Amino acid sequence: MQLSKITIASVLKPVKDTRAYYRFGLSLRETNKYKINIIGFSTKKESSDKFINFISLYSKERNNYSRIFLNLKLIKLLFQDKPKVLIVSTFELLPAAVFSKFFLGFKLIYDVQENYSLNISQNKTLSGFKKDAALILINFIELGSRYFVDHFFFAERCYREELKKFKPHSILENRFYGKLKVKEPYYLNPENTLTFLMSGTLTEVYGILNGIQWFKAIHRHFPKSRLLIMGHVPLESFMENLSEAVSGYPQIQLTASNTPLEYEKILNAYNEADIILMPYHQIPSISPKIPSKLYESLALGKPCLISPNQKWNQIVAQYPGGMEIDFSDMKNCKSTFDLFLAKKFFVSSPGNEVLWSSQETEFLEVIERLSCK
Repeated sequence: MQLSKITIASVLKPVKDTRAYYRFGLSLRETNKYKINIIGFSTKKESSDKFINFISLYSKERNNYSRIFLNLKLIKLLFQDKPKVLIVSTFELLPAAVFSKFFLGFKLIYDVQENYSLNISQNKTLSGFKKDAALILINFIELGSRYFVDHFFFAERCYREELKKFKPHSILENRFYGKLKVKEPYYLNPENTLTFLMSGTLTEVYGILNGIQWFKAIHRHFPKSRLLIMGHVPLESFMENLSEAVSGYPQIQLTASNTPLEYEKILNAYNEADIILMPYHQIPSISPKIPSKLYESLALGKPCLISPNQKWNQIVAQYPGGMEIDFSDMKNCKSTFDLFLAKKFFVSSPGNEVLWSSQETEFLEVIERLSCK
């Protein structure tokens, strides 16, 4: 049987990204119907999996000038591969996708993982002319390309309201791709060494510095505790702030890179951790979303501390798998943390609602329908 070719393309996401590879790629591979090319960020040659080939589109720093030629590079790859379906995970590659579709006739899916316009307006990464220019460019590309997109995947439910013009769409949240680690209900023992973890993308609006200051305050009351920080720092200026914040604190272990880390390293850190910290700033570009770390911590049986957010709290409270706290309230941090330690966690075990497998069928149905046209 001839396998249909599916290509998944991004720029800054690693080729073994949690969504492109662990969710989409592995789900497609298990059907034995598709040959998959995953194109993305990689600084080394990745060995091919069964039915999955990895191609490096970009391997340099975020702001390297060579990034402006990536659309040409993608066009060349698409003309070589001639996929039946192309999934693009960033607005940046939509021009190449639309151009190539005109000649090759594949079906195009835009996997919307971010509301880029809202992020830029809220996340303090750009300012002044650069900010205005970026917003104009993003809106021009996304709105102009939408007429050529056959289907949209939304990584967040809130995009239904934020991006109403993107139709038809399916909501495919970033739920945990693996299996549940079912645990008996348990309490955390404060007499033991408590290991906290902050992981993923490390930026100011994700509350990393707030989390560090909160941990320092807690460490005075729990001197055996330690903090692991592991992830990708996209802004060089923030890397300096982060290094300064942890300097002189051997209890804080920082593993940070200006390029994305392998997901296996993040999962290994989860195995080492007792408590997951999510001190996100509650701004419009963050608060309506569900962090993938929330699903990860619940699926892996790790209680989490989250910034006050009604939606997130409703999710964790049902098990319970965590608690919301004010990371800026240093005065009451000890008493608040004592309440957390008094909780019995995972009295009810999380189920398929936190797993990617609960959405896999919908994803595969869309791919099947488009690849057969």
